[in-house]
Amino acid sequence: MMEQRTIKVDHELKELCTHGTAAFPMTVNHDDLLCFQGSCMACHWHEDIEIIVVRRGTVRYQIYQQSLVLTKGQALLVNSNVPHSAVPVDNSHVLLCTIIIQPEFLYGFPGSDMERKYFRPFCGNSRIPCILLEGKDEEGQEKLELLRRVETYFQERPFGFELKIQSLLLDFFFRIFSDNQEKVGRGTAADGEKLRRLQILLDYLHAHYGETVSLQDLAAQVHLGRESCSRFFKEMTGKTITRYLEDYRIGQSLPLLLAGNLTVAQIAELTGFSSASRYARAFRERMGGNPKEYLLHKS
Repeated sequence: MMEQRTIKVDHELKELCTHGTAAFPMTVNHDDLLCFQGSCMACHWHEDIEIIVVRRGTVRYQIYQQSLVLTKGQALLVNSNVPHSAVPVDNSHVLLCTIIIQPEFLYGFPGSDMERKYFRPFCGNSRIPCILLEGKDEEGQEKLELLRRVETYFQERPFGFELKIQSLLLDFFFRIFSDNQEKVGRGTAADGEKLRRLQILLDYLHAHYGETVSLQDLAAQVHLGRESCSRFFKEMTGKTITRYLEDYRIGQSLPLLLAGNLTVAQIAELTGFSSASRYARAFRERMGGNPKEYLLHKS
C-alpha cells in the first residue's frame, strides 16, 4: 500500500515545508488527493502565495468561513498567511496543479517600488484572502492560460525557463492587481532618502555576512539607534534583520555546498553561522531538507 502523505505543520498550523529554494523560490506540484491521509488536505497556511488549478474532479476549499467548490479547469489563488483546506466532493478523484510562489521571486529587491506599491498591500490583505478564477470571459481564460504555460515551462525546463516563468507570473499578477485596485489601494513608493539608507544597510550586511554582525555597528552606518534601525529595516523590507541575514547566508552557502570541496562545518563558518547545527537548522527551514538531502536531490 502506498504511504499516505500529510502536510507537516507546527502548533499554529503553519506549514513547515519550504516551497522552492533560495536559488529559485517557487515550485509547481501535482497533487492527487487520494495520496493524502484521509483523501484530503488538512488545514494549513504559509507565507507564500498559492495558486491551485483543478485538473480533474470536484474539490471543496475552505477559506476561513468561506466554502468554495471548484471543478475541472477552475483555479483558486490563496493569499499569504491564509489558512486553507481541501476535500473532494462526492468522493471525486481530485488531481491538482499547485503553483506556490515566494513573493520575493517576483518583486526582487526588498523595499523596492514593486514590493511596496503592489505586493506588500496585497500579500496577507484581509480583504482578499482568496480569488476564484473561472475562465468565464476572455480575460479569465487568459489568466488560466498564463498558469498553464507556467506549469509547462516548469515541467519541460527549456533554456531560460526561470526567466519565462517569472515573466508569465508577473503578467498574471499585473492582471490580478489591476482587477483589485480598490481593495489593495495605492501603495506608496519609497522616497529617495529611505532607499539610500536601505541600500547602505544591505551593502553592509552583504559585505559582512560571514562575520558576527552587530546591530549597533549596522545601525551606526545610517546614524540610527538600534531599535530605530530594526523598525526601519522591517518597514522597508517586510523582514527582520535576523531573518533577512539568515536568508542571505543560506543563499550564499549554496554554491559552496554544490562545489563539494568543503565540509558543512566549514561552510557554516564561512557564511557567518555560529555552528554547523545552527546552519543545518536554518537550511532545513528554508530548503525543506538538510544539506545532504539537498545535494542528493541535485545530483
